[in-house]
Amino acid sequence: MTEPNHRILVVDDDRALAELLRRILTKEGFDVTVSHNGEDAIQRTMQTNYALALLDVMLPGMDGYTVCRRLRQNPTTQYLPILMLTAKGDIADKIAGFEVGADDYLTKPFQPKDLVYRVRSLIARSQNVIPGDSVETEQGRVIAVFGSKGGVGKTTIATNLAVALRQRSEKRVALLDADFFFGDVGVHLNLPAVRTVYDLIKHPGDWDTEIAEQTLIPHPSGIRVLLSPFRPEDGEQVTVGHIEKIVKFLARHYDFVVIDCQPSYGNRMLKVMELSTDVLMVVTPEVGPLKNTSLFLDWVAELGYSVEKVNIVLNRYNSNVGIGAEEIERTLEHQVTFRVMSGGRPVVMSVNRGVPLVIEEPEHPFSTQILQIADFYIDRATSSLPSTMLRSTRNRRTPPGA
Repeated sequence: MTEPNHRILVVDDDRALAELLRRILTKEGFDVTVSHNGEDAIQRTMQTNYALALLDVMLPGMDGYTVCRRLRQNPTTQYLPILMLTAKGDIADKIAGFEVGADDYLTKPFQPKDLVYRVRSLIARSQNVIPGDSVETEQGRVIAVFGSKGGVGKTTIATNLAVALRQRSEKRVALLDADFFFGDVGVHLNLPAVRTVYDLIKHPGDWDTEIAEQTLIPHPSGIRVLLSPFRPEDGEQVTVGHIEKIVKFLARHYDFVVIDCQPSYGNRMLKVMELSTDVLMVVTPEVGPLKNTSLFLDWVAELGYSVEKVNIVLNRYNSNVGIGAEEIERTLEHQVTFRVMSGGRPVVMSVNRGVPLVIEEPEHPFSTQILQIADFYIDRATSSLPSTMLRSTRNRRTPPGA
């Protein structure tokens, strides 16, 4: 009799293919349920604890991307391993799947043994428990830097903050580029991608400090950097399980871990959210980023995380045009914790040279404000604040008009 944790949900409107998938997986000992549309599939996941969902992209009505996104938004299914099945093999289509939270991708036509291997691997990763890796025992402060949209200065703030934490505290600081497809941390720090996250995840078993020394690239400021994969297709190989292992490993060996997050809220970034002690949301004084930040805060609350751990930094706040900080606070019903002036040409030039402005011009107003953010997190690290982003329903925001 198949164990409950070997239940698989196959979602495909092609009944012949769905039956073929059912036969292949049943032969391998899995207990397979078949669904032919997205709405039915979502309902089934609410009623049954599945070990994995095999989800076709081209479903009628609600497509596979939408189904995947909704599963990730629901606390009951947010960690359900999802293997996307599609006839589309382009890298852009794969990235679209990963951005909504897919764990892996299988392109039709496929070999049965490839299907079975991917299914078994995803289930094993999702059930893997790393000995001694309890978040509660970690000492490092994990600061996840999110952006309200592309181009708001998220990477500039993340890189400067990591350097500032090192300057102010003289503690061990690691910077992780978690935009696994198109990360720019290496560009901002003038570091060649000779070693990346992809090299680290290829190491089997537990990682030790020697492996970290080999993989994390030292920066002249004293921080160590784990760069995103050089090729976007290598970024596909980074799973939720890898992210959990990486963040926990860094938090055990470094006093501060700054994570430059991918500009999407799929399953991988959800795991980053879970493991972070602090979240820094970068917003600019414009309607688009403001709307996205409001949705982000609602998303955090709906998932049961404490919105008190989210600190908003208003970047480029002294621009000649834009929405004021007070109006932003009223709209978001959330305090703007930090205000960083528009650095203008000096910031652009520092990025082009690959030298953070906190190093190049420490007296510049942009730099002094980044240093203040660093001081804030250093104070938090030495206080009695909780070391994990605890789930809490009492911090949920009341929707506007409610």
